[in-house]
Amino acid sequence: MQTLDDWITHLERLGGADAPDLPPDATLLAGDRGEQRLWRACSAYSEAELAPAVAPMLSRASGPLLEPDAYLAIEVWAECELAALHALHRLARQAPAPLGSRIRERTAHAWRWHLEHTQPDNSTNRPWAIHVFLLADDPTAEARLYAETLLHNMAASHAREEPLSRWILADAA
Repeated sequence: MQTLDDWITHLERLGGADAPDLPPDATLLAGDRGEQRLWRACSAYSEAELAPAVAPMLSRASGPLLEPDAYLAIEVWAECELAALHALHRLARQAPAPLGSRIRERTAHAWRWHLEHTQPDNSTNRPWAIHVFLLADDPTAEARLYAETLLHNMAASHAREEPLSRWILADAA
């Protein structure tokens, strides 16, 4: 069984060295969708930017982070949802203590929801939030298997050479 250090080394190797701080996809930093607001908060972190970006995600105690009806196709929604989960996990590390704890709790509810409701191969070949599932406190190991499927889907497709997918792995590491 792989340890967390093994995963970090593996993801760093797959993601490449010298990854930039932000995703190499300008659409993640523009627009008004939930994942875009979260990535903008990651890009110019300040407490003033953080609160409005995370407020919609914290308004519900459980379930997905984004409203599914806001998207035309389930595949698009699921990719945006996992991108939001990735960004929210990053913001939890930067947030001050009380807000950071609320974000971590909400993140845990979201990954648990995804284990039950989202197939890791039904939407994207990008390994968004892979680290969230690898770090999950899940005694059943389902979260680790979910992460492994995300990685397999990327490796088995054209996404393995895509700059955004490689950045996701490097950032997750």
